[in-house]
Formats: sequence, structure tokens, C-alpha cells
Amino acid sequence: MISKMPKVILTAGLIAILLSLLLPLLAGAALFYTGGISIDSLSATIDVTTKADITVEYELVNHGDNSESVTLTFSPSNATSQIDGSALSNPVTFDKGQKRKLTLSYSVNLPTTAYQSIMFSPMLFFDDMVNSERIKSYNVKLILPQGINRITYSSTAYDDTSTQNGRQVFIWNKTDIYPSPLSIAWTTMDVNIAATKTATPNSITAAEEIIEVSVTVQNNGAAEAGNITLKDNFYPGAFEAIAPLDEFELIQPELSDPHLYWTKEIDSLAAGETKTYAYSVKVKALGLETRLEPLVVSVNGTPVSVSNDVILYSELEGKYGPQQPSESKFPTVYVVVGIVVVAAIIVSAFVSRSRRKKA
Repeated sequence: MISKMPKVILTAGLIAILLSLLLPLLAGAALFYTGGISIDSLSATIDVTTKADITVEYELVNHGDNSESVTLTFSPSNATSQIDGSALSNPVTFDKGQKRKLTLSYSVNLPTTAYQSIMFSPMLFFDDMVNSERIKSYNVKLILPQGINRITYSSTAYDDTSTQNGRQVFIWNKTDIYPSPLSIAWTTMDVNIAATKTATPNSITAAEEIIEVSVTVQNNGAAEAGNITLKDNFYPGAFEAIAPLDEFELIQPELSDPHLYWTKEIDSLAAGETKTYAYSVKVKALGLETRLEPLVVSVNGTPVSVSNDVILYSELEGKYGPQQPSESKFPTVYVVVGIVVVAAIIVSAFVSRSRRKKA
């Protein structure tokens, strides 16, 4: 169970990073739509009960100099779709300067486990291609089930909260962004444990420097919590375990990269109680910045919260400036290009297969 949270973080985070890095770089490529029609605004509501009912409204505008027709596709392909209130029929024609509203509605089944997550993917395809333009206005509203007041994780920080008929609402308001997937997780367990991570020193002067990491956990709930696990993970190529060595474990799966884990078991944490733990790692390579990823807190094997991440800056930043890339940074543009191209090909194949099934 503990592995679920890192997978959610890595999947959603990587997709978001890849899209933000490469859409402007590859806008002219055949996989990217560069016509005059773009998404001016996106507004979505995710209403979670025993399932997630999702409604998405896109305001599409033809900013080109001529009339244009385009085939609009999306995922899931079986979503109910309307254009200006009528059933969508492709191709859709846009006169010069014309605005049209595309509305999608669909439902997503949720697991029955205590840990639940959903990935909202607002990607809209124009002639089976991703639009290379940013969205001017992006608004997503998540309505949690009755009695659940917190989210465990979000791949993008939310901007506001409110309530609706006694239910907790989280709101994402963004401007000028690409429509990258939004991954959100929560738990049905009535547990509220906060985790904070700090590092000393907060800047690095040389490779092989030892960093002491301090982790503070606090039970903000009304009842005692037990069987708590704190888990931090590192890439062994960038970090080396120092102390206490018995709390670290190097895992090397056959089909993926090795990971170095720091794990701490806590028998119980009383309501309002705070505990602090520390460990040390060596930073093996010096770059402009080194990131310590969020730590995962689990109760009875179910992820319930994540900590903040920590960025350690180095003296290289003062010398070269923050705009200069570090040679050790990952992923490189070449790796990202390859992954995005493969992903786009897979999406294109999926859309084509869905069309054949409908035919």
C-alpha cells in the first residue's frame, strides 16, 4: 500500500513536467496542432460520491485569419459531448473570431479502498493532435464526499477552499497554463497527520556534503493514531545513506531504477502530539539545486499525507545564475522528448482504435 503514493506523485508530476517543457519546443512538429483554434478557458467540476461525476466546459476560439474546420476528440471517448448545447458532430467549423463551447460529461468509478485517487486529464485533441497553445483561464472544482475534509496529495497546489452543502470543496484557479493532468488523492480514514521536512544546511558548498534531515509529524486529529509509517525515498545515484544506517534500505527492482528508502515506524501518536526524527544523507553530486522529495505518511499501510519538499541551493547558483541548467539535472531534454513523443503516439493510437470500435 505504501507504494501507491509515490507512484501517483511520479506519474502525475512527470506528465505535467513533460507537457510544460515540450509543448513549446515541439509546437511545429506533426504531433502538435498549430491551427488558429485554441482553448481560451477550461472549467471543470469533479463531484465525488461513490464515484466521480465530471463535467468539463471548454471555450474554443478561432484566432486565425480564416474559417477553419477541425475534428475534436478527447478521453474518455465515450463521454457525453455537446457543442453549443447540441450533440457534437465532427468536424466542427469555426468562422474567423468565432467562440464555441464544448461540454463533456462522464463518470469515473473509484476504488473501495481507504486510499482513493483520481487523475483529471483535460487533454483535448485537434485533428488527433495536442494544441500547442496555453489555456488563458483554467478552473477546476473538486467536491469531496460528505465527511472527508482533506486531500492527501495534489500534483498541483490548489488555490482556494470552500464548502458546498456541508461538503469540502477544493479549487484550482490558474492562468496561462498547458492542460496537464491533475492528480488528486484522499483517504476515507478519519486521520489528520501533518508532516514537515527541513534540512541543515540549506545550501551546499561542495559535493559529498552531508545533510541532516529533520522530519516533524503532528497528529492534528481528535483521536490517537497508531501504526504510523514515515517513508522517504532517494535516487542512490544522487544520495548516499549516512545515519542511522539501520533505517535505510536500498531496493533494486528488476524492471525499474533502484531506490534508497528511509523508513521510520511510529507505534502511536496521541491527539495533538508532535514527534521529530532525524537522519543524514550525503549529497553525491553538486548541481544548481538538489531537491528532497516529499515524505509519505501512512497509517495501517494507507497513505494519509505527504510532507513538503526541500530544495537545497548550491554556491553554483551565485556563480552562474539560476537560469543556467545543471549538467546533472534529470530529465534531460532528449529523454523528455522521447517520452513525450512515445506518449503522443500511444494517445493517437488509442483515439484511432476508439474510432474503429465506434464505426
